[in-house]
Amino acid sequence: MTLSRIRRFSPAAFAYALLTVLLIAFCTAAIDTWHPGYTWHDQQRIYQLILLCACAPLAALLPQANLPRPALVLLAVMLFLGLWSSALAAWPQWAFKEWGRYSGLLLLTLLVSGLAERPKWQNCVLWAMVAVGFIHAFQFLVYYLMAFMTGIRMLDADLLFNGFSNPRFFGQFQVMLLPAIALLIEHCRQQRRVSTSALLMLALITQWSIAFALGGRGLWLGLLVSHLALLLINRQLWRIVALQAGAALLGFMLFLVLFKLIPSWLELHPILRDSMRTSLSGRELIWQGAWEMAQANPWLGIGPMHYSASYNPIAAHPHQVVLQWLAEWGIAATLIALVIGAWGLMHGTFHLRQPSATELDAGIWVAIVGALVLAQVDGVFVMPYIETWLALLIGLALARWTSPSKTKLYQRVACGLIAIPVVLVLGRVLINEVPSLPQSQEKYMQEHRTGWTPRFWSQGWIPMKIAP
Repeated sequence: MTLSRIRRFSPAAFAYALLTVLLIAFCTAAIDTWHPGYTWHDQQRIYQLILLCACAPLAALLPQANLPRPALVLLAVMLFLGLWSSALAAWPQWAFKEWGRYSGLLLLTLLVSGLAERPKWQNCVLWAMVAVGFIHAFQFLVYYLMAFMTGIRMLDADLLFNGFSNPRFFGQFQVMLLPAIALLIEHCRQQRRVSTSALLMLALITQWSIAFALGGRGLWLGLLVSHLALLLINRQLWRIVALQAGAALLGFMLFLVLFKLIPSWLELHPILRDSMRTSLSGRELIWQGAWEMAQANPWLGIGPMHYSASYNPIAAHPHQVVLQWLAEWGIAATLIALVIGAWGLMHGTFHLRQPSATELDAGIWVAIVGALVLAQVDGVFVMPYIETWLALLIGLALARWTSPSKTKLYQRVACGLIAIPVVLVLGRVLINEVPSLPQSQEKYMQEHRTGWTPRFWSQGWIPMKIAP
């Protein structure tokens, strides 16, 4: 290697290469369980924390999108309120973990937003996500064939997917994955990469078949609302909607073949989830609990993560992001989060109305909006794999929809100051809690007779003593 080539590898290039390696490692957390004794949820949380710990200091050193000063002030106030609420909470050590995780996700978003002048790295993030979806689709078809080859003659849809402990969590990933696959299909079609487009289309059809088999009402709602909103904003981007509709139709036909025609021919009765449920599945009770907490602690909330400090027989989080923040962070922090979210959606909407908007922008926007819609009825902002991908997609949106410019000094200083507690808090979790996590969870469930209820860890109720 010549000296001129060595000089081309700047510190920024090495940093982005490190980010790529960590991203790939994070992606594998939803492909197979690599660590005996750890559940899917815990494995994904561990890889998320590793990614956030590494990216937090990089966010202060590498380029990032310049945020408007009012947005920076609001973010600073929100994080300060979270710190204050954490310090006053009944279990501060758990509250600081939640605060550190959200702060780390914010830094990850800003880090990815610095890829404005690096389109290849932007595509790398999208292709990593779609590669995971492609592997899931392949695994689904393999498991389907194995259901007939094992001789057991049982076809249970819940046993045909991989990567998540619950089909609902898989649906949370699909609400972002399906638009991402569609935008890459359109991108490859425009570049006349026919074979790649065909493979991606097969993956998209199979993913839709999985969605119909697992019966995710929230998934369908998120996809329907986001795609209809796209048509209302810019009808010129209709191709991404038409592509998704066509894939959904073919996916439904594949679902009928796999779970109706073939089982009927083999005289089997497949076990499917009821996709026509009309009940709230107990959500009205946990929503009511969150609202009562918010009323009792209106200004600073009960403390980040502290909804899971009060046991109920249903869930350790309220399955509704606004109620979750009202109960745990208080009114002021929740309003700031809503204002920032509304500003981001309006900024994206304005960009989609421009003649320069492409199907790539449309796909990213649809994925983000779909996840936000789903977050109104499910725990999108609790599941580690889902919230990390949402942060990555928001970072890509900022990279594409903001003008490249040198990051302001005060924004870099603020990121550096936030990165310090993020690394300390999350690093302490990785060092002190992770090695003995399976034993701690087993001991807690035996003593308190509870089951797996995910929040931060798979056993989500706090406090939970860490085994020595």
